[in-house]
Amino acid sequence: MRKEGIRYSEANLFPKLRLIDLEMHGRKFLYNRDVWWETLLKQLGLSKLKGPWVHETTLRYWKTYAGASPVFYDTMSTIHRLKKAGFRLGMVSDSDGTPGMKMKRIRRQPFLKSLEAIVVAGEDTPGVKPTRRPFTLVARRLGLQPGNCVYIGDNPNTDIEGAKGVGMMMILVRRRGPKGGHPDYLVRSLSDVARLLIQN
Repeated sequence: MRKEGIRYSEANLFPKLRLIDLEMHGRKFLYNRDVWWETLLKQLGLSKLKGPWVHETTLRYWKTYAGASPVFYDTMSTIHRLKKAGFRLGMVSDSDGTPGMKMKRIRRQPFLKSLEAIVVAGEDTPGVKPTRRPFTLVARRLGLQPGNCVYIGDNPNTDIEGAKGVGMMMILVRRRGPKGGHPDYLVRSLSDVARLLIQN
């Protein structure tokens, strides 16, 4: 934008991006950041600026995001407790909209070796969460029936409907973010999840 002589301050751009974020995550379930930037340009009346730099911006975004997003403090201790208690672990995560990017990020995580199955919804399946296919697929890859699985998620907009729709018990971890939905259990941390599952 600066190369084209167009200047917008962060104070002007970030509120618009936050609204786009809410719309894409909350109603459209559309995670391709190329589309986000193009939506922003359209709102600014700058659609003519679209080009290869849009996707380059997406790649820079995910590289920055990965470097600034460590796992939650209780992630590894919870995984170790659940594994020790005999639980088998899998993961369902939505595509980032850039094919292969989410899996690339997952492979860098310290918990990777603890996972027996990984499903990237929108890449391994036609649709992203809350469609049911990603949930049934992860159960199948674990060799389990969905009714014998517990799904732990943190987004009521995408996690509750899909998991409960296939018969999984659903535990929602609400640290921050959107509220709503009717999980089977509501907890504040992954540590609480471990206590809940091991005690029951």
